[in-house]
Amino acid sequence: MAAEYARRALRADPLDGRPYRVLGQLAAAEGNEARAAGLFTLAARRAPRDRPAHFWLLDHHLKASRPAQAMPHLDTLLRIQPNLFTRFEPLLLALAGAPPAHAALADTLAKNPPWRARFLVLASSKGEDAAAMAPLFEQLRQTPGGLADNELGPWLDRLVREGRVGQAYLLWAGQLPKEKLAALGNVYNGGFEHEPAPVGFDWRFARVPGARIERLSTEGAGGRVALRVAFEDRRVPFAHVRQMLALPAGRYRFQAQAKADSLRTDRGLVWQLACVAGGKPLGETPPLLGHTPWRTLELAFEVPPGCEGQWLTLRLPARIPAEQRIGGRAWFDDLKISRLP
Repeated sequence: MAAEYARRALRADPLDGRPYRVLGQLAAAEGNEARAAGLFTLAARRAPRDRPAHFWLLDHHLKASRPAQAMPHLDTLLRIQPNLFTRFEPLLLALAGAPPAHAALADTLAKNPPWRARFLVLASSKGEDAAAMAPLFEQLRQTPGGLADNELGPWLDRLVREGRVGQAYLLWAGQLPKEKLAALGNVYNGGFEHEPAPVGFDWRFARVPGARIERLSTEGAGGRVALRVAFEDRRVPFAHVRQMLALPAGRYRFQAQAKADSLRTDRGLVWQLACVAGGKPLGETPPLLGHTPWRTLELAFEVPPGCEGQWLTLRLPARIPAEQRIGGRAWFDDLKISRLP
């Protein structure tokens, strides 16, 4: 009876896809998989928003290990019903961790579907095997436009958490535009000439009440601008300028040009180096405070074996809340780290 109604509907409107879906369901119930696949394909083609057809075809192609044929149906379902994303999370994570599916997945993601960024954040945070997912992110990096900061950042953080700092650095550096490659070094963009993108191994400026962090032109700067941090004579638990480094084990010298402009603080500002994994700091510069012309802050330090990734942080080393009070301005420029013999 259902088949007859479907055939009547097709005679009345041959372009309607829904009758083909009904016939496909009947063929599938009879065990005729090949005929069902053809009918469901017609249904999806003539009724592109027919979700049951896309669900069936998605499942059909995945069971047959045909990710290239499955991905268009998954993409369509997520486009026409975005709230299906949560339901599909296990499937998406499985695809992210399955290298045979990466080419089809990367081709789909390269078309920038609306669920792309959400998927990449999901894979970075919940994917089980970072090594298995790495080729997918590398394929996406090589597509036109590469990876956006909000897509790349969570993946780099995942690699760093797992101790894959070198891999994270190479991926991040490979994403930089040509005009920024000259700023690469043990400290990236040490002259603050480029606007920071707070991801990976670039500068991260965080907002905090009582302080303003800016890149401004000033007399004596090594380039067009220098970093200025202005404080408003209040308590500020300041540690809001930092950069992740990827230094191998060894001995180093950190240098920075610094200038204090009526910088009122009991403890001064210091540049501190520490392992990403935590533990005792590797060292910190002499404090900057008062009123001084440009001068060099310097620190010799050693990165021990096992210190995979380091934080370079400008901070106020207050021991008690009363020592957090700070006013005035501090300038910094030409930060660099050199290897010692």
